[in-house]
Amino acid sequence: MKKLLVLTDFSANANHAEAAALHIARKLGNGICLYHTLPYIPLIPSDSAGPYVTESASMLFEDSKERLIQEADKLREIDVMTQGSHVDINGRNGEGGLGDVIGGLTTEPDIEMVIMGGRSGDALEHLFGGSDTATVIRKSHRPVLIVPQDAAIEIPATVVFAADFAAADISAVIFLQEFSSRMGFSLNIVHIATPEKAVTEIGAEIAFRKYLELHALKYTQVPGTDIHRGLQQYCEEKNAGLLAMTHGKHSFFSRLFGHSEARAMISGQQIAVLIFPPEFKYGGEAQPA
Repeated sequence: MKKLLVLTDFSANANHAEAAALHIARKLGNGICLYHTLPYIPLIPSDSAGPYVTESASMLFEDSKERLIQEADKLREIDVMTQGSHVDINGRNGEGGLGDVIGGLTTEPDIEMVIMGGRSGDALEHLFGGSDTATVIRKSHRPVLIVPQDAAIEIPATVVFAADFAAADISAVIFLQEFSSRMGFSLNIVHIATPEKAVTEIGAEIAFRKYLELHALKYTQVPGTDIHRGLQQYCEEKNAGLLAMTHGKHSFFSRLFGHSEARAMISGQQIAVLIFPPEFKYGGEAQPA
């Protein structure tokens, strides 16, 4: 059975993301793995002949297990109140920073997606500056769904994918096509066309358009000089419940969120954000030439 890997620190933000994950898992027929990690604590004896540091670490580890059991029980209580098949929910904890463990966790074949909460209701507010979220996105091998605390937890009716004509966009579209058939949402592909992109990226655009034509997909090209404002307006017009994009060194993500005003504007929409990380690969289809 495929699972959603839900990262939790037992905060209110994490609890909201867990509730969203339950909705998604029920729709997909997936299980949920709640995951909590503790910082690594080295083996150091106490100078006062008291307990070893590792004894304290062991207590923290056991406390983490107990809290995971409680979180899983709370989700099961919500799940049993809903008609239909029930979600398999379990907890798992580990040691080390998220950056140390997320790569290995997301190469496990049963993990389909990572879900985590957005701090202070702003899904994108802490994607920058070396935060845990940024680290997860850089090192994950699966898509990362960030759920703001103020975002709706229902299944989105409309998903907007912000295309940048990169090869990685095609892998993301393949995933979203299959995902939309299982989730029942409408997929809108949009490209905010700035003057410089129209000239410098014509080859990539042709390749992307060729792929879309082969698969009977369409995209909307919105001209403008302000990428983030154009994307915000498009999401509002479509009443999008989820914004998706790829993340790479020279990607749309990097260009869009290179300015604080762009981060504030998009995060202020209070919609969930699905990021396809640099390590993400999906589908066995050859990329168009």
